[in-house]
Amino acid sequence: MTIFSRETLLLNVLNELAEKTNLKSSDLVFLNYDFSNQEITDLMAVLSEKQLKKTPITDQEFEKIVAVAKPDLQGIHSVCQQLVTTFIAEERFLAVFDDGTCHPSN
Repeated sequence: MTIFSRETLLLNVLNELAEKTNLKSSDLVFLNYDFSNQEITDLMAVLSEKQLKKTPITDQEFEKIVAVAKPDLQGIHSVCQQLVTTFIAEERFLAVFDDGTCHPSN
């Protein structure tokens, strides 16, 4: 992605709007870190299974799950914290994240 590409400019605007409105969006996290459709699908499949089984996970377990889905991800700890925060805000996967086992940064 180049600095003034259409995609970069759109992401900049979306990020600024999200920050100003305090919007928490996992979709925006996925866009910012260039997750592919397959990587998101793989991650959601694992989280959906854990949600159905009501299996909470730790920060480290979530980082391992994300690393399997997107092995080339840089700054995995920060990305995972953003995802946990947004999933909770979106009321998604609450049986997995909302018990305090994963600790999102606010």
